Amino acid sequence: MPTPRTLDAAYALQDQVAGHLSQDAAFGAVAGWKIAANSKALLERFGIGEPASGRVFAALRRDSPAELRAADYRQFALEPEIAAVMKTTLPAQDAPFVAATVQGAIDRFVPAFELLDMRDCDMSQIHLPDIVAQNISNVGAVLGGPGIAPDQLDISKVRTTLTIDGEIRHDVTGAAPQNPLEAVTWLANHLAARGLTLEAGQIVLCGTHSPIWYHDGTGEIVMEMSGLGRAVLRLT
Repeated sequence: MPTPRTLDAAYALQDQVAGHLSQDAAFGAVAGWKIAANSKALLERFGIGEPASGRVFAALRRDSPAELRAADYRQFALEPEIAAVMKTTLPAQDAPFVAATVQGAIDRFVPAFELLDMRDCDMSQIHLPDIVAQNISNVGAVLGGPGIAPDQLDISKVRTTLTIDGEIRHDVTGAAPQNPLEAVTWLANHLAARGLTLEAGQIVLCGTHSPIWYHDGTGEIVMEMSGLGRAVLRLT
């Protein structure tokens, strides 16, 4: 397939590659989804009217505390996010979905790290379809907890701290790029339009609470989200 110049072509290529990767034990089945570029600033920067999505594969989804080898990545980075853990399936044929329906399908919201390998990508020059086609740099997720019921989440009050080797490096309150319930509702409808389904047990990474956080080498990274809990990642 030629290099994608449109988002439709990019998703077609992402789907094709994902079909092959799902047959590889190093990736496994699709265990969830990521939402990218869902802040107002990024929507404007890329000149798009809605966010972008990518997959999280089962073999790359981990529970906190997680331990990874830094040497396994070319250019490791992460994003602290709220993740939705789905309780029930939202079948594509039942779309369009409204927020109340989606809220009932979510088991809980939890703190999570999205794991990225940027591979020297120059984000200032990126052509969005190119990065969508390659699954928006995702190389997994670390799920923390214990989490919170979807009807109890007040994103304006969520304080997110990122601590590296005991030193607080990022501290922000109310930094979600989009209400997580709105994000999951968008994703469910977006997938349905592509003939795909948001399934029970899958996760949805709802957007980062910081710029892409690059980390070189080893260390322990701890994220705390008030009301949701914590996620821990150790790079060795």
